[in-house]
This record gives sequence, structure tokens and C-alpha cells, in this order.
Amino acid sequence: MIKVDKIKISQNSKSFLIAEIGINHNGKVKNAIKLIDKAKEAGFDCVKFQTYNTSLMLKSNTPLADYQKINNKKKSNMKLLLEKYSLSYDDFIFLKQYCDNKKIIFMSTPFDLDSAIFLNKIGVKIFKISSGDNDNIPLLSQIKKFKKPIILSTGMSDANKFDQVIKSLNIKRNRLAILHCVSNYPLYLNNSMLGSIQKL
Repeated sequence: MIKVDKIKISQNSKSFLIAEIGINHNGKVKNAIKLIDKAKEAGFDCVKFQTYNTSLMLKSNTPLADYQKINNKKKSNMKLLLEKYSLSYDDFIFLKQYCDNKKIIFMSTPFDLDSAIFLNKIGVKIFKISSGDNDNIPLLSQIKKFKKPIILSTGMSDANKFDQVIKSLNIKRNRLAILHCVSNYPLYLNNSMLGSIQKL
């Protein structure tokens, strides 16, 4: 069983529903507020954002993923795209307080050490690691020190690599959740690999 704030999550509990907001606020706080409101209305337990410092996580020429190229023809690389859609730490402080008032759990995936430390400082209850950071040992080690539940995603890891991540992280079961993910957008049913959930 994992406890997030006052919610207990186990095989016998109802599903813990996370609304993936990510960067779909397009860098605007007013959009983020609307998405939080919609998630609350729809019965979600939690909303998840992404917190990052582009200068710490990306080279200036990092290419866009194929699915990003379709809708972002004017953006030539990942750094420019993410800078456009980023929120400041002050924005996240405000959104965390807004979520507290709305009684919906605030969560955000940190992509660098500074962001992880910041999120812990403002009272984030659970950490979600991007599957692209499954081999980011400094980041994983820092987040483990917070002694809060961690969600690991399989998305960009094969079975052997993910097994190594679990062993190296060496975290108790009551603080670890594994999220089945296929990093392919949009995801078609024949690529969903839902059978791997049982193995996980």
C-alpha cells in the first residue's frame, strides 16, 4: 500500500486518478487553472505538471521528437519548444496553493536537481520520474532522499534496463509505484502492450 497525502492506494482501493497536464497549459497560468478545475470536476485525485530548467537539461540543438514536429513547425529544437511552454517557480508555488484550496493533489515531474529540490520544498507529496530519466542516477538519488512515494514509468526503458533501475533505486514497496507507459503519441491499441502490466 502507498499513501499519498490522505489517500491510501492498494490493490483493494479505487484507482488513483492522475490528470496529466504536463505542459498543455502552453506556458500560461490561466490555462493551468482551467485544467485543474476541469480535472477536479471530472473526479481526478491529482494533477501532474512538468517542472524543468531548460539550461540544465537540454543542449541548444536537441531535436524535436517526431510527434512534436507535426504541430510545431516553427520551433526548430526541443529547447525553444520547452522554453515557450515553461512556467516559473513562482507560478508553481501559486498553482500548488490553488490545488490545495481545490482539494486536489499537486504533482510535477522534475527534470533536474534544482527542480526536484524546489518541488520538495513546496510540499509535493509524491514524485513521478520521467522514463527518460530512469538512468539519471543523481536525480533518482536526490528524490529518494525525500522519503516520499515515487512513480517510475517504463516508457523509454526495455525490461532489462528497467530491472536495473529498480535494483539500483532499492526503495521499499510502500514508496514505489510502477507505471506502464508506451512513449509513442498518439498510442494505437495494437502498440499498447497491456499484457506487460501483469509482468510488472
